[in-house]
Amino acid sequence: MVKIVCTEAISESSSLEVESRRFEKALKIRHREACKLLKGGQHALAIKSFERILADLLTRFGETHERVGSALHNVAVANLQANKLRDAKDAIEEAFRIRKTALGPRHPKVGDTLVEYGIILIATNEHEKALTIFERELNIRVEEVLLTEGTAFSQGSKVRLAKAWHNIGCVNFQLGRLEEAQDAYRKAIEQQKEVFGEWGGVLSKKGDDAKPGFLTMASTFCNQAYIELERRNYDVALSFFWDSLKIQRVLLEADNKLILTTMQNIGYSYCLQSNFVQARRVFQNLSMLQQESYVANAKKGWQISIKSLIYCQLRLSDFQSAFESLQALEKLTCAEGGSRDLQTTRKLMGEVNLRLRKLPSLGDYTRFSCGSFQLETPEIRETIDVEAWFPPKPSNRSKISGHRMSYA
Repeated sequence: MVKIVCTEAISESSSLEVESRRFEKALKIRHREACKLLKGGQHALAIKSFERILADLLTRFGETHERVGSALHNVAVANLQANKLRDAKDAIEEAFRIRKTALGPRHPKVGDTLVEYGIILIATNEHEKALTIFERELNIRVEEVLLTEGTAFSQGSKVRLAKAWHNIGCVNFQLGRLEEAQDAYRKAIEQQKEVFGEWGGVLSKKGDDAKPGFLTMASTFCNQAYIELERRNYDVALSFFWDSLKIQRVLLEADNKLILTTMQNIGYSYCLQSNFVQARRVFQNLSMLQQESYVANAKKGWQISIKSLIYCQLRLSDFQSAFESLQALEKLTCAEGGSRDLQTTRKLMGEVNLRLRKLPSLGDYTRFSCGSFQLETPEIRETIDVEAWFPPKPSNRSKISGHRMSYA
């Protein structure tokens, strides 16, 4: 029996396979380049790149294909980071519709899109609707954990469940529902510790795969601390802030914005406790990091930190150090041309300098010890309004966990 082979059909099939491989290879390269643009803050170029990928996938697969939903998801994330909220919302709603239809309403990728949808709703001040979306995503994550139990995907599912609880806590915090927020954060921390162990486990799991999970854990600690600050439980708040900082210092550069913000919160918390010795130490370290940093906005943060340091130095009657810090602040203010701030700084410099002149000399202390001189150290607050220099309350906006790009 002679077997007849259609060489034309084989040739055509082979050509299609080659073309498909070329398309996929080029698409991966373009996706990586678009993500790099987005990470580098080149939002307009990133959006155009993701939109071109979307157009090519639409042409190749049609508007109801799951990969088109993934491409729309990425367009939404790019627009969100560019603060184009209307475009982001339109894209994410369409991505959700397509992914839900193509994959089923309880697929984990649908959960990914719901996360971004919730974040966009928060950005447009639709918190109640965002909470509903996050709770919907939570149900998907609970089911995902059950389905992946005992498999290689189990840990990733549990991390996503922890993030879902974390995000629900963030929205409740922003809505002023502290009890609900605390309950959600507690559940997030329990889930995170089940996956990673105590924070010390970060020392032995510093791989790139574990990093996002640990950073979310650090963020949850900070968010829990914000609640304790609102309740004036300063010791508990400080415990959470320090645990968060320990994780951040292992995984991030020393001048990373997250580290600087956490240190600012720690210093502020110590000031609320009137523990100015510890606060001074924190603000000294923080101002040194910011002064040496090349990170954007670090210099502005340094100005706030040095003012906070001056406050602590004055409360501890460390006038010499306060005067030196004021000189550094004066130099920075002159360079930036802040006339009003410069006037306030110089006024305080004059008052502190006057205090330095009034302080007893070494000879005065000697005569005092011999009983021939009455030592009097005037109270600082008689002439210096130190409360005007109290560290400002940090902007404690709970950090939502999201911005997951999805290869289309």
